[in-house]
Parts: sequence; C-alpha cells; structure tokens
Amino acid sequence: MISACFKSAVARQQVSRLTLLDPLTQISNLRGFEKDIAREIARARRADKPLTVLVMEIDEFDDLYDHYGERSGQFVVKKVAERISSDLRATDMMARLARSRIALLIPASGEMLGREIGERMRADIEGFAVDDGRGAVLQVTVSVGMVTWEPQQYPAVDLPHLARQMETVANKALALSQAKGGNRITLSRLSTLIS
Repeated sequence: MISACFKSAVARQQVSRLTLLDPLTQISNLRGFEKDIAREIARARRADKPLTVLVMEIDEFDDLYDHYGERSGQFVVKKVAERISSDLRATDMMARLARSRIALLIPASGEMLGREIGERMRADIEGFAVDDGRGAVLQVTVSVGMVTWEPQQYPAVDLPHLARQMETVANKALALSQAKGGNRITLSRLSTLIS
C-alpha cells in the first residue's frame, strides 16, 4: 500500500514537472516562467539582491517560418535556445514564452551586469551560424528587452504584481528594440514605487 502511494505521488510530481516544460526546447514554458519569476523575486527580496529579466525574440521569425517552413523554424528556435543556455550561469533560468520568444531570469544581477550578459548573448547569436543539417546555413539575430528590480530602490509588498510589472516592462523594452530594427538590447526601468 505504501509503495503504491509513493509511486502515485512520484507520478503526479513528474506530470506536474512536465506541464512546466516546453516540449521543443526542454526549458521552462510560460507557466514554468511564472513560477520561476515569483520564486526569484521572493529570493531577491530576502537576500536584498537585484534581479534582472531579459526577454529576447528571434528577429523576423515569421519571415523565416514562412520561407523555410515549420520544421526549420522549430529547428532554429531549438538551436538558439541551446546556444543561449550554454551562456548561462548555474543560477540563471530560461523559459520559452512564445513561438520565438525566450525569457531569462538573472539573479543577483544589477543593470550593468544584466546589460553585459544580454549584449554578450545578442552578439553570440548574431555570430552563430545555424546549420540546418541539409547544407543550408541560417543567420539569425535577436532583439532583447531588459528590466532590473533593485529591492532597495523599489520596495515591493505585492510580489505577484511586481512579477507582472517586470514582464510588462521587459516586453515593452523588447518592442522598442524591434521597432528600432532589431538585433539590439533596450533597457527599460520600473518607473514607480511598487506597493
């Protein structure tokens, strides 16, 4: 009886973990990201350390998808995610939010370090040739939006609200990067004290 209960609990935990993963890239999905950002905001507040969110999207992905097809589009997303993942520290987290949109949580990272990490990743993807396995080499770039939360500057009481605000601000910064032609990083700041 105890063995059956234990097996059932383990199975439920595995299913729960799978619902937080993106099947293509094997990184967190949007649901997993929402759990991760909530946990990291709470951790940053306890440690009184900054937290940076980077949201990046593959530039002109719809054109690439339309021209090369779904299979090649998914292949590019997977390769870009693998490349970005190889640049991460052990404490950083990555999630696929949408078809070609990836988010990174960079704990204990202020604006300067966050920008440096984002710029390094942007440049790395720009110089990365994606071999499609059939002789074609695809060059892609990413646009990046960034926001940093400093607990000392913006004390937070409502952590779920802060998480949503950080996502919104990072996405607006990403939209500015894309509007300026892509292949760049744009920093946006939390503008009001969070209560």
